Amino acid sequence: MAHSQLLHLDHFYLPELDRRRTVRIYLPPDYNETNRHYPVIYMHDGQNLFEKETSSFGSIWDVRHLLDDVYHHDERQAYIVVGIDNGGLYRYEEYCPWTSTKGGEYLPHAKKTNRLGGKGFEYLQFLAETLKPYIDTHYRTLTAREHTAMMGSSMGGLISICGGLFHSNVFHKVAALSTAAYFAEEQLIQAIHTSDRSNALKLYLDVGTNETSDATNPNFPRIYIDSNQHLYDALRQTALPSDQLRFNVIEGGAHHEDDWRERFISIIQWLFHE
Repeated sequence: MAHSQLLHLDHFYLPELDRRRTVRIYLPPDYNETNRHYPVIYMHDGQNLFEKETSSFGSIWDVRHLLDDVYHHDERQAYIVVGIDNGGLYRYEEYCPWTSTKGGEYLPHAKKTNRLGGKGFEYLQFLAETLKPYIDTHYRTLTAREHTAMMGSSMGGLISICGGLFHSNVFHKVAALSTAAYFAEEQLIQAIHTSDRSNALKLYLDVGTNETSDATNPNFPRIYIDSNQHLYDALRQTALPSDQLRFNVIEGGAHHEDDWRERFISIIQWLFHE
């Protein structure tokens, strides 16, 4: 039986931010056995995707095993996944294009970093103009936007939506799970209405009814649900075809890798095969 590969590009340079980061690359089981080219999924918080040893919280999406299982049931479903590690203290800064006041209000631990957004455009430029060309050059990818997805959760969901809005010529498919939309809700909704809509997206959103990023705040689940509902309502007002937009409210869904792992495959199959 063929086996997938997990590669690590350590200290990969982000010239747009003058920083270095680990990039993790999943290659499907038949990569070395064929000349096949593959769709690519770019994912944030890369250290939480594949290996428990590197996870920030001890839990992972387990992307490698999930995609291996899918492939062994149906070899047509094979993907390359590129996971970009978050930058620790830089995470809130890089995963939001705009400086956030709400972020500091709701997330005291984020406020302590003194980096509440503001570098998201540079991070997205890195993905679109530096990392994707590198991946397309060094691996057998399907390079067209229709075969290119961006996916993330929480703040990673926020920056994924921005990736689709501001780089729609590169990323056609977007999945934003448990998006921290409240972090920059006003700016995000404005961007939905004013960004270039010439390239239609296929966009998946969801939110759980038990989401929280601060257990001491009993209002956090409602904050998540309301802000994501507002985001969905704004997207519905655009020219985005109704069959290209999906919004799910997950009953009992929590803000956790275990929950995101459970719905990962169904989301990928909707993005690429429905």
